[in-house]
Amino acid sequence: MRLVMLLLVLAVIGITLVQMLNHKPPVPAIQQGAFSNPALPTVPTRPQDVKAFERDMNRFIQDTAKQRTDQENAQ
Repeated sequence: MRLVMLLLVLAVIGITLVQMLNHKPPVPAIQQGAFSNPALPTVPTRPQDVKAFERDMNRFIQDTAKQRTDQENAQ
């Protein structure tokens, strides 16, 4: 009787695992390849380049946000 219960429990666990592994994740609302991204700024190697990097990163973030907003409005 214990062997039958063990086999039944293992079967249920196996079926559950197969269903979980075959489940596909939902598609994200914004796909990365849908719009062109400007090139990422390179990380500075010299301390005096940090301020320019900060400006480049802020510009990159603002441009990317504007592109995504424009893309959402176009849909």
